[in-house]
Amino acid sequence: MKDSPADRSPGTDLKPRWLRGQSPEEAREVGTELYYPHRLRIRGVGRRFEMRATATEVGPLSIGTLKYTTPVTVETGPYEEAYQVNIALNGSFRTSAGSRAIVANRQQGAVYRPDVDTAFSGWDAPCTMFTVKIDRPEFERITEHYLGTQLHSPIDFTLPLTVDTGDGAAWMRSVRLLANLSQSGAAGPLLIDHMVEEVIIGLLWATEHSLHRHLQGASPASASALRRGVELIHAIPEESLTLDTLAQYAGVSGRSLQISFRRELGLSPMQYLKSVRLDRVAAALRESEACDSPVSEVAQRFGFSHLGRFASDYAGRHGEKPSETCRRSSHR
Repeated sequence: MKDSPADRSPGTDLKPRWLRGQSPEEAREVGTELYYPHRLRIRGVGRRFEMRATATEVGPLSIGTLKYTTPVTVETGPYEEAYQVNIALNGSFRTSAGSRAIVANRQQGAVYRPDVDTAFSGWDAPCTMFTVKIDRPEFERITEHYLGTQLHSPIDFTLPLTVDTGDGAAWMRSVRLLANLSQSGAAGPLLIDHMVEEVIIGLLWATEHSLHRHLQGASPASASALRRGVELIHAIPEESLTLDTLAQYAGVSGRSLQISFRRELGLSPMQYLKSVRLDRVAAALRESEACDSPVSEVAQRFGFSHLGRFASDYAGRHGEKPSETCRRSSHR
């Protein structure tokens, strides 16, 4: 089993880990460490066996890839403490959860609930599986706050997840962007918190499950709840504010707060937060003392760690580059 010591050192949990199992025993060890205890059955003969995996830990998410060099079947008991999404980046694999079964490929992945037996089988031809493991307590906590309901059993996903169109394609882009930004170190904690929440909520919109009626039937928050959400954004825009944080402060569900923000302000809560942060950066840059520091320091103070995207968003809102704001301020 190969795992670079540098990738395991404290404080580097956003760096990708690269692991390899060169025997079925090593592969089971790697798979159990990254995912769950499982049974691994080799179906092919005559080929050299190898399993390769990557994993990036981002808060309650573990995002990675998995591939084998020979045909295999992997069987797992109930995950218990996690939900799982598996998608084929190339090729395909057969998979089941309880009594439901599909063929997963580049167009359709699988979402697994935590309380049933699961299995997947493939690698008769090359295939790279894209995997997302989601901590069950955090997933269900965010879901409860978002929908304003209490869960008494696991979320019953119907298994298929369309990933080449609509909400599923948007979800896939969000997950891959989160993994890329995390691995490159281009995302600060404020952006990471927001994107993790976006991935969890996005999955609720991207597939069919037992809570769909709560998504479609939510009512808007009251005017006073909306006002509390807006006030919190203006009070501490530099803090790690997620939809969940705003909704709890306002005393409503995240979905209800979303509806009210869009109806009354024309923006989602996170879009409104971004606009306030951009305005605060502009106000800071207009102060000559702020411009004594690099623009990047001011931007990062308000959660903008991807500087190229920040510069584009800033210009779109204020009609000039951040550096131009500084120059105008210094000439006053």
